[in-house]
Amino acid sequence: MPKALELQLPEATEQVRLFHISVPQEAIDDLRARLRATRFPNQQSVKDWFQGVPLAHAKSLIEYWESRYDWRRFETELNSFPNFRTSIDGLGIHFIHVRSPHPDALPIVLTHGWPGSIVEFMKIIRPLTNPTEHGGRAQDAFHVVVPSLPGFGFSDKPTQTGWNLPRIASAWSLLRTRASCSPRTRRNTSQLAIRVSYGNAKASQFRRAASGRWCQTLPWRRQRLLPPTSDSAADDRICVVGFTGGPGDVDLRKVLQLD
Repeated sequence: MPKALELQLPEATEQVRLFHISVPQEAIDDLRARLRATRFPNQQSVKDWFQGVPLAHAKSLIEYWESRYDWRRFETELNSFPNFRTSIDGLGIHFIHVRSPHPDALPIVLTHGWPGSIVEFMKIIRPLTNPTEHGGRAQDAFHVVVPSLPGFGFSDKPTQTGWNLPRIASAWSLLRTRASCSPRTRRNTSQLAIRVSYGNAKASQFRRAASGRWCQTLPWRRQRLLPPTSDSAADDRICVVGFTGGPGDVDLRKVLQLD
């Protein structure tokens, strides 16, 4: 069986560079051909999910991705946000960075878990950065950074183990510094708080790499914030929020206890 085509990402450097997403048509055609060539198992002997994914469900899913999913539409939506790549700790990291038009906006990093992707946050980026156009107030605004974890999306894949929670926390701390120096973010933000939203890691793991505030939001559950570890002003902090499920209608101002 021929090897699947792999997306060739541009080499990342320590400089923050704009990144335009453009998947070659050959890669899309190759994926559709492999989906069409799927060999399905025999019909299961039960009608529920006791023996695994029902055959009809699996066939419907394959048919959707092979015939009906429009990657180009989604690619255009992704490119409607400013995308960047930069090298951190030897790995190219992809991230979306959208600066709010409101000068007093609070910088925030939205970080997904695994399995997951930046797609989880796409519907809330614009309401967060420009809430006045979505029924909110100017004081509800955030400058938003949404990174792809190593090995996910358009970030590079690690070639060895070791990308654990503290290492990712350190990477996001450096990413905050890099983003603040990009042309779209001239303002330096001095504090970062981080809690990557997967596993059962304790917040103390991240204080070695970052300080400030963090919070994690789970479906139907609100987590208490850690107190800032310095006297830095509120608008010189970055907050990092992680979702283990879809963000839904989470009120981030309440989650972050800003009101």
